[in-house]
Amino acid sequence: MVCRVFTSISYAQEEPVNKHFEKKKKERESEAEKAEKEILKKHEDIQTKNTKKMMKESKKKSKRLKKGKSNEPFYKKWFIKK
Repeated sequence: MVCRVFTSISYAQEEPVNKHFEKKKKERESEAEKAEKEILKKHEDIQTKNTKKMMKESKKKSKRLKKGKSNEPFYKKWFIKK
C-alpha cells in the first residue's frame, strides 16, 4: 500500500507593489510629521523665555550625549534572530 502525500511548497512571496498605496502611505507619513512639528512648535511658543532657554539647552545636551548611539535599547540586540 503506497500512500502519496502531495504538499504544496509555499514560498514567501513579495506583496505586489501598489504605487497608489505607497504614494498615499508617504503622504500620510509626511502629514503626521508636519502635525507633530506644529504641535511641538505651539508648545514651545507658549513657554516663558527662561523655559525656552532651558529647553534649548537640554535639547542640545541630549543631542550631544546621543551622538553615535543606537536608537533601539541594548536588550533588543540580544534577542535578534540571525
